[in-house]
Amino acid sequence: MSAQGQSVLLPSLAVAASAVFWGTTWIPLREIGGPGVPQEWSGLLIYLVPALLVLPMILLRHRQVIAGGLPLLVTAVAVGACNGLFAVSMVFGEIGMVILLFYLNPVWATVLERIVIGTPIAGFRWAGIGLGLLGLVALQGLAGRWPFPSNAAEWMGFLAGVCWAVGLVATNLAKSASMIEKTFLQFVFAALTAGLLVVMLGWADPVPTVEGLTASMGWILAAAAFWVIPAMGLSLWGASRMSPARASMILMLEVLVGVGSAAWLAGEELGLNKIVGGALILSASLVEAWGSARADGKAAQVAG
Repeated sequence: MSAQGQSVLLPSLAVAASAVFWGTTWIPLREIGGPGVPQEWSGLLIYLVPALLVLPMILLRHRQVIAGGLPLLVTAVAVGACNGLFAVSMVFGEIGMVILLFYLNPVWATVLERIVIGTPIAGFRWAGIGLGLLGLVALQGLAGRWPFPSNAAEWMGFLAGVCWAVGLVATNLAKSASMIEKTFLQFVFAALTAGLLVVMLGWADPVPTVEGLTASMGWILAAAAFWVIPAMGLSLWGASRMSPARASMILMLEVLVGVGSAAWLAGEELGLNKIVGGALILSASLVEAWGSARADGKAAQVAG
């Protein structure tokens, strides 16, 4: 038991650290903008650096990328779009609202698994869906809004969660592809998504100046070196060495870190809607993680 506890200690700490990184990504995103660098470009700039770094490796491993086929492409596009949408929404949206809307993703993952893979929706998953949707209603309704995202940033956070759910389902179908291809490609598609949003939302003019980029380069590199790449690496390394249920529960620390840091450092109001809605949404994730762990345990007993 002692050896087993030690075997999951470091992976658990790695996933917890990645949750802290993800929950505070908004800090460099908002620091990058300044004279000569429009704030709206921050999401593109923090993913452009790792995308350019991994591009040569993708070219060198092009055979493995081609062998991954459509499942690998869908995984990379979905996870990349998730990260691009989430980064852009952090720049001009209400951080706590965006994070909570993103964490509705277990609801969409359950529905997609049923449609794509044919996985039956067990009782605990129906409970998770109900709690998640009640959380959405409380999050918006207690703030005097309609029970769905109310602005562009919130819709991006919401869609980021949908894309993450698509990525989770697709990665189960892309079992022949290694984690290297999945990770490298998602950086590229995250940059492409953020760049597409800059163009679609009319933010392409004005473009960052050389002087502005030089002044902001410290935060751009810090975002890549100390937030994006470590967060992705730690979460993938840790999650691959423990049960998905355990990883999911630890990653929920991101909600507490993100909402708390936004209230403390950005002065965001921690209203009743976030407390009640957040509790319901986190409960949905906990029910999903608990139910999955219990189902996996029963399946292991039957197989054993």
